[in-house]
Amino acid sequence: MGRIVKVGVVVATMALVFGLRGQERALAAEPASARPAEQPVDLIMGDYEGTFFSLNGPAVKAEAKVIAEFTVNKDKTVKKIYRAVLSTLRPEGARTDQVELIGEKTDGEVPLVGKSKDAESKGLIANEKLAAEVKRENAGKFELKHVVRHSPAEGQKPPEGAIVLLPFSPGKPTSLDEWTNKNWKIVDDGSIQAQNKNNLTVREFGDCRLHVEFMCPYEPETRGQGRGNSGVYLQNRYEVQVLDSFGLPPKYNECGAIYEVAAPKVNACLPPLSWQTYDITFRTHRFDTEGKVVQPATMTVYHNGVLIHDKQPVMDATRAAGAKGAVKRGPLMLQHHGNPVRYRNVWLVELKDEGEQPKAEAK
Repeated sequence: MGRIVKVGVVVATMALVFGLRGQERALAAEPASARPAEQPVDLIMGDYEGTFFSLNGPAVKAEAKVIAEFTVNKDKTVKKIYRAVLSTLRPEGARTDQVELIGEKTDGEVPLVGKSKDAESKGLIANEKLAAEVKRENAGKFELKHVVRHSPAEGQKPPEGAIVLLPFSPGKPTSLDEWTNKNWKIVDDGSIQAQNKNNLTVREFGDCRLHVEFMCPYEPETRGQGRGNSGVYLQNRYEVQVLDSFGLPPKYNECGAIYEVAAPKVNACLPPLSWQTYDITFRTHRFDTEGKVVQPATMTVYHNGVLIHDKQPVMDATRAAGAKGAVKRGPLMLQHHGNPVRYRNVWLVELKDEGEQPKAEAK
């Protein structure tokens, strides 16, 4: 490990174990510098992976999530703070023994420190590498390198019979023909960007399997619900939250949540400016002969190839839904929440119910 630079105390806390991430380890990784040139590259923020060399046991795989949290000072200068959440990994992919360090970018490097139980822990991010020395019961050194991961479902082509709602061909403008709001920005990379109110599909759907790709913007000076906020609403009623929640614990209002209904089983987020994927199987409410709901809608969701909801019941419309009440069919809605979130490669396969293949209906 490289030399650890001593710095003054900066606030840091221990992080809780966020949960299992076994499937996420299959995400492809490449050097961070390979990010497309048209994006505002931040060679500090993002995913790191490598090894933890324990002083009391064998070396194990390790990773870190480095989050950019800038602050604008009164004189309009920007204080560039980064939080690094470091974890060792069990063979099955579970995170364990997490520690959080924090530091300010200076001359292209970020010296890191902790406090409380990890007051003597120190680290350094420089030259797309993160080195840290942890002094505690399980003492040791992290040696990690910055990587870019990709969803295994990114760029997945629509299967035969799919309804293509947002055609995608890299580097070619797409079409909004299947959408009611023509005011969203068509971007040259083949995506659309949220603006000027929500966007609904022209057609309505019931049971379906949906593929959506989205990109949260790089907004290091914002926090929480103001950071890359949008949402994918099945039937204009049931939201799977879109948000820049990279490196955070899974919660009912973070990315991947069925908003205020169920938190994702794990946080499967990639950093902002990464193309991410949702693959959603939606089964609408079941009704009796009098139109009364006898079984709630369910949602199974894979985020970047990781199962985060498994047949999760959803009875009522989530907050900010465009419509209320249980229906057999409804439009898909993509939310505009004031952030320049992008979408691409959106397609849907209608699922058979009782032996029939329903047809998409014009709204």
